[in-house]
Amino acid sequence: MEKNIEKIHETAMRILGEVGVRFLHPEILEYLRQNNVQVSEDLAFFTKEQILAHVAKAPAAFTLHARNPKYDMVIGGAHHECAVGYGCPTIINAAGDRRDAVLEDCLTFTRLVQQSDLFNINGGILAQPADVPPDRSHLVMLYAALALSDKCLMGIPGPAGHIQETMEMLAIAFGGRKNFTARPHVLTMISTISPLVVDQMALDSILSCCAHNQPMIISPAPAAGTTGPIGLAGNVALAAAEALATIAVIQMIRPGTPVIFGLQSYGADLRTGNIAIGSPAYAIQAGYCAALARRYGLPSRCGGATTDACAVTAQSGYESMMSMLTSFQNGINLMVHSAGILDSFAGISYEQFFVDLEIIKRIKYYQNGIRIETDADLGFDLIQSVGPGGEFLTTADTVQKCRTHSFLPDIGDRNTAPGESVNAKFLSSIEKRMTSALDAYHRPAFDPALQTEIEHYLVDTAGVDRFIINHINANHPINYPGRG
Repeated sequence: MEKNIEKIHETAMRILGEVGVRFLHPEILEYLRQNNVQVSEDLAFFTKEQILAHVAKAPAAFTLHARNPKYDMVIGGAHHECAVGYGCPTIINAAGDRRDAVLEDCLTFTRLVQQSDLFNINGGILAQPADVPPDRSHLVMLYAALALSDKCLMGIPGPAGHIQETMEMLAIAFGGRKNFTARPHVLTMISTISPLVVDQMALDSILSCCAHNQPMIISPAPAAGTTGPIGLAGNVALAAAEALATIAVIQMIRPGTPVIFGLQSYGADLRTGNIAIGSPAYAIQAGYCAALARRYGLPSRCGGATTDACAVTAQSGYESMMSMLTSFQNGINLMVHSAGILDSFAGISYEQFFVDLEIIKRIKYYQNGIRIETDADLGFDLIQSVGPGGEFLTTADTVQKCRTHSFLPDIGDRNTAPGESVNAKFLSSIEKRMTSALDAYHRPAFDPALQTEIEHYLVDTAGVDRFIINHINANHPINYPGRG
């Protein structure tokens, strides 16, 4: 792989120097000119030296700070973190039936993420609510994450006005602008438009994040054969060029701003033109993302439990497992879309969410491998005491370790009765697991004065309907929003 990485790197440098990247924002073009980057109208051409010098200013790792310090995340180095699905407007049930997501779905997923010990980050677009005005939904979803969770925060990019509102609200939540900008609190995903365009909305978000010293995931997403070359090497090189150019711009604006090198280089189904996120092509490219990030001394983001399946099926299991296992094996630092995604990002599923939690749990157990710290771990004395023809089930060693050493599935079934529907039992197990998690949910404490100030900002300044805020804050029994 090492030789391939160098060839891809050199190709990315040629793209940046000979083809260029389009930046659709006059203020960004001025930053480029001030840093001696060649600009022709809105097209920027970088030398290798310019790119590497500016990229080197970004930290190799950084800490994202949560309201509750126990959820603080180190992103980079040997650390690996997962975040759930992001950006879906549709709820898909186990059978593949669909409906528009509503606010209650967003709140339910927020509670489920808070309850899971597999995630230290919450928020973002867990489910885009159709019953909230689109121009206020970014504030509503972020407030829900603040009010119902005390984990790290995933932000939401947008035009200048929206991202500024987000930063103003978060500054209140973290005790004022000075405290907020002193360290990273919210992680925002910045998407380029392949091939080789960074649009005004992405650049507005970048300017605001830099102004408030908040970290970003730079996430090009070319699909091999449609928005990128069909050859995977060229597709990765294109994505790397987009990411490096964008990261260089960020470092020109505010040197030292934390960034994540986050290639989402997909396959494509050329029978339809759709992206193929469950393809082995995606898993292969995720490994190259991680290796390139290490080459540039940057944290990486890629992978996740991604699938093109349109329902909870064998396909949704094997595709998600492949993508997730590859992510862990390649040492990716942050894996977004780690739970719940179906149908190539078109929808999120409660049932698939719990399938993916099981996948993550299995991979973590697998990655622990066999540890031999003392001779007792080899079990010779135990084997000798049991002897030929004996049994280990009733030994004190098994009794003491049965809850810590055996892998116990949360939803998987190992014992179905004759005539019992295996699939029905499996879905019933997911239902019980979800009910148990939501019943155990307790809303984390939030400073009442800060919460009141945030609510005043949302209602009086940002124009969010008070009814929506009251609905988020209502301590009503969980009323599942019709998963089917």
